[in-house]
Amino acid sequence: MKELKILIILGKKGALKKNITVKTTEIDKELKIPQQTVSRILTKLAKKGLITRDEGIRGCIVTITQKGKKLLNDLNNDLKNIFANEKEFKIKGKVVDGLKDGKYYLGLNEYRKKIKKQLGFAPFPGTLNIILDEDESKEKLQKVNGIEIQGFKKSDRIFGSIKIFKCKINDVDAGIIIPERSHYGSNTLEIISQFELRKKLNLENGDEIILEVTK
Repeated sequence: MKELKILIILGKKGALKKNITVKTTEIDKELKIPQQTVSRILTKLAKKGLITRDEGIRGCIVTITQKGKKLLNDLNNDLKNIFANEKEFKIKGKVVDGLKDGKYYLGLNEYRKKIKKQLGFAPFPGTLNIILDEDESKEKLQKVNGIEIQGFKKSDRIFGSIKIFKCKINDVDAGIIIPERSHYGSNTLEIISQFELRKKLNLENGDEIILEVTK
């Protein structure tokens, strides 16, 4: 495991693309292991053909070999598959007021028909907006592919595409929408459903909710 951790550190420092100079003292501080242990592991990695290692004036000159790159690439693919196979994950946030433009856009038949085809329901003309907790991020949604709703042109106006991620709120089917063009910041999510969610779930500003995102 320590060998793999050091290989990953070298990759982060740029050893996948070029020779880099590293000091064992830098790595031992990061991993909290003795400097002598780091030196031995670097020697093992070189013997296994995962890196090349030469002694330089300012430290070890290291580069990750093709064999080392393949190992890291295989690990990366395995991790992606592991997370891709997760059935669901949760996102937490608090209910806030929106800009009220969801009513207009979700009232357009071009969007409504496509959403109904993908989600099985025509959306209520309006969104429930939540602001994410500090430890949450939209990046979680990268674990699932989402559903693409293509944009369209109407009366010489272009309406952008949107991406939808299926979710549930208190067992109510819903969807997180990420518009191609949005007036909201990176910490705000818009939620759609066939219901007016504020009334359906008796929600008010500041109420905490949990979104269960599914494939």
